Amino acid sequence: MLILIGVPFALWGIQNYLDTAKETPVAVVEGREIFDRDVHRAYEQSLANLPGLAQAEEQRLKRETLEKLIMDEVIAQRAEATSLAVSDADVRSFIQSLPYFQSDGKFDREKYKVLLSAQGVAPAQFAAQVRRALLMEQYQRGILDSAFATKSQTEALLRLKNQEREIEYVKIPLKTSRQNIPEEEIQSYYREHGQDFRNPERIAVDYLVISLEQLAKDVQVTDQDLQRLYEEQKASFRTEERRRISHILVPIESSGNEAEKVALAKIGQIRERLSKGEDFAMVAKESSGDPVSAKQGGDLGLLEKKNLEEGFAKAAFSLPLNTVSEPVRTSYGYHLIKVTEIVPEKIKPFDEVKDELRKTAQHNAAENRYYEIGQILAEQAYEHPDSLEPAAKRLGLSVEHTNLFTRDQGEGLAAEPKIREAAFSEDVLKGRNSEPVELENDRAVVLRMREYQPASDKSLAEVRDTIVATLRREDARREARAQAQTLLSQVREGRSLADAARGIGLGVVKPAPLRRDSTTAPPAVVTAAFKAPRPEPGKPSFATVDLDSGESVVLGLLAVKDGSPAPEGKEAELARDFLGRALGQQEFAAFAARLRERADVQIKPES
Repeated sequence: MLILIGVPFALWGIQNYLDTAKETPVAVVEGREIFDRDVHRAYEQSLANLPGLAQAEEQRLKRETLEKLIMDEVIAQRAEATSLAVSDADVRSFIQSLPYFQSDGKFDREKYKVLLSAQGVAPAQFAAQVRRALLMEQYQRGILDSAFATKSQTEALLRLKNQEREIEYVKIPLKTSRQNIPEEEIQSYYREHGQDFRNPERIAVDYLVISLEQLAKDVQVTDQDLQRLYEEQKASFRTEERRRISHILVPIESSGNEAEKVALAKIGQIRERLSKGEDFAMVAKESSGDPVSAKQGGDLGLLEKKNLEEGFAKAAFSLPLNTVSEPVRTSYGYHLIKVTEIVPEKIKPFDEVKDELRKTAQHNAAENRYYEIGQILAEQAYEHPDSLEPAAKRLGLSVEHTNLFTRDQGEGLAAEPKIREAAFSEDVLKGRNSEPVELENDRAVVLRMREYQPASDKSLAEVRDTIVATLRREDARREARAQAQTLLSQVREGRSLADAARGIGLGVVKPAPLRRDSTTAPPAVVTAAFKAPRPEPGKPSFATVDLDSGESVVLGLLAVKDGSPAPEGKEAELARDFLGRALGQQEFAAFAARLRERADVQIKPES
């Protein structure tokens, strides 16, 4: 749902739908326009988990982003053309459920207004976007949720999922190569793989940071304020009464009045023994139907009332100390209860929680100020895109600096992935201020480029040793593959794998029958085992596979045992749900592709 709406917009990422009429659209879908700013914003969000892309990959991602926006618009228009509807109550409920608009788990109308105002978005505009997204979601669910899997499809999936394969294999180790690598081969490899030997681009940035924690430290709070907050939150400082409870359980063995009577009679007999002075702990060890607590003389430990079944809790928390209850009926059976210790409820005194209250009061008081300053920071960074000084002067902040860092690694502030992403964004690389970047612990940062070093090629001298090691490793892998092919030829000619392996001083590994999620063999071996063709009786199916380590494996598939279809039960239910979702996604993808094909879409050639 958040993706559909264009959220997460975090602190300053809410979609800005204003002033688009002044721009030239990059695409028009059935008369509705998509602008470059929409594509750019969606593209930047897509880069969050894709750092370090090559230029060709970036261009491909931009094209895919534009196509995704076009597809969303096609679906939205189709949804709007139906008779589906989203009520005002649904829109309001969804907005109020978003964590960005909440304080202490509750909708904060003031925060809602501040955040929307910071983006220049009217509440009515935002509500319209939410309504549209909810309508799209409702429309899609009509197709996704209507898909289902048949019994035969489910059984086929379970047969494959639970299939077992019996294998044996020989692992050919990677030997250390001491081969002398000719100079021309080194140079040739360097020319062909030069892109692998590059110093990555690096950047250093200046930045301004605002922190809710720092703002909170500057807030002055009086003892009267803290005392008032203490009274308001007194319930959170209360420790509930706890009781050490022992019990004797007589379970009801089956349904029906007769079993009930038998259990009640038995608990009555035990109660009679206790009334005559027998020790509760000894009787519990001998007679209780709860084997865990019986070993402890019936002791359940210190418990709070809220953690017990209602009838049991009512009886236990009304008993005087060291008194045995009358039989108590619960869903487990009949109990005799004894309370051996009472720890009364306690409210932490004001002085004990004063520091905690101060932090809470300071945080609450600083929160609105944090959003106000955030709005000013965003405005100043936008209005003065070529400098951080106006924003620093307006807010009384100091411009700070980082050392050079790459897209993948940095120190200090640059250790934050969001900072590295923003630093290498198109705006910052063109010399403009970034949009505010919200970090964990309620921090927001605006940055700009201070120094940039483009990617550069490493000299052959710098990478010679690496190339030699790589070529020697490839030589060792070739030797391992050659040995594997020799073994494969021998076993296909009728020699047993064990006999062929002994010829080169190796042994055969024969793990327990494999399933698709088995970890008793290397993952590549498991994958190859389930790709290999079924063997004929008495004729194993052989194959070779290369491991990530460079070792080669000769694999023999001995037998295949299909799993049980298990048409009923939890596993079958999960399989049906999985297949239903997969089929629903396929159907919707095909349906959406057909809508896209039939839609009137015009795209600017340069886009």
